[in-house]
Amino acid sequence: MLDLPIEQRNFGITSSAQRVHAALPSSGRSAGGAAVDLREEIEAFTANPTSVLIR
Repeated sequence: MLDLPIEQRNFGITSSAQRVHAALPSSGRSAGGAAVDLREEIEAFTANPTSVLIR
């Protein structure tokens, strides 16, 4: 999913990604390296406002 080109991302996909982002631990010992990396990837994926994604 995180490899989707911008033109194929829609509100549903970005909303789902944001829910996963919110569920991941953000800091502390419970946030393993993979969780931190995934959070950063999701932040980059959802950086474009949804209004830009709607055609």
